[in-house]
Amino acid sequence: MSKGYAVILAGYVGWGLFPLYWVLLRHVPAFEVLLHRMLWAAPVLLLLVLFSERRRTQVKLALRAWSELKWLALSGLVVSFNWGIYIWAVANERVVEASMGYFLTPLLNVLSGVLLFHERLTRINLLAILCAAAGVAYYFATSVVLPWVALMVGASFALYGALRKNMATNAVPGLFIEILLLLPFTLALILWLHLQGEAMFLQHSRLTDFWLLLAGPVTVLPLAFFTAGSRMLPMTTVGILFYVTPSLQFFCGLALLGEAFDSNKLIGFLGIWVGLASFSYGLLKNRNARAEECV
Repeated sequence: MSKGYAVILAGYVGWGLFPLYWVLLRHVPAFEVLLHRMLWAAPVLLLLVLFSERRRTQVKLALRAWSELKWLALSGLVVSFNWGIYIWAVANERVVEASMGYFLTPLLNVLSGVLLFHERLTRINLLAILCAAAGVAYYFATSVVLPWVALMVGASFALYGALRKNMATNAVPGLFIEILLLLPFTLALILWLHLQGEAMFLQHSRLTDFWLLLAGPVTVLPLAFFTAGSRMLPMTTVGILFYVTPSLQFFCGLALLGEAFDSNKLIGFLGIWVGLASFSYGLLKNRNARAEECV
């Protein structure tokens, strides 16, 4: 169990420190960074698939199933949109706002479960969603700039989770196929940027090229840790520990990148944090109740 905590926290901390990496590429247009993130993630994912018989089998099965492929194509578009928005947010000093999106994700997952999968909404979950909604509403009402980044980040990540919910393909082989399906478009767009003279890869500096190449491993390795850790721990624990990621992103934006944060934003975040506390209490309560039934 302790090994599971270490492994999954490695993934969550990796995701939480993303702002410190993407800020190194702030001088590169977010769209080009996204393209290279997708391009260089492909060989890393390929290695992870080749070294696992279970993953190889899942990839083969998915490639033979049209119903699975079409959903993976759609989820690939959604996750690439999520990646692109986040890269843009870091480049435009909106890391704190983007962290709100990931704080909202568990609650948006509950909402999508009710709307898309007809799951029952408990009183505690309803309270959590109402508190978070009040916080978001206050944040919106007091913001000079519409905080659309938070909503786009949270909604796209929650939608990605909803799309992947009923798929047979697991996280790493699934992401490999998603990237593979989009790879021809990725390569075509990178070539187009070079032909237009707008590309920075191989045109700016060796350090920039290095950071763009490293975007692949930086993207994939936290996912690999998360996937391994989630198999060792109860899903309740996996869900609650996820808050490490937006907490670190929030800290990076506020303390390390020096983004503005006033009392109105604090009140908005407090609503979300109260909602998350209620949600986590509900998860733990249900987990303890199930444990007692098994005794």
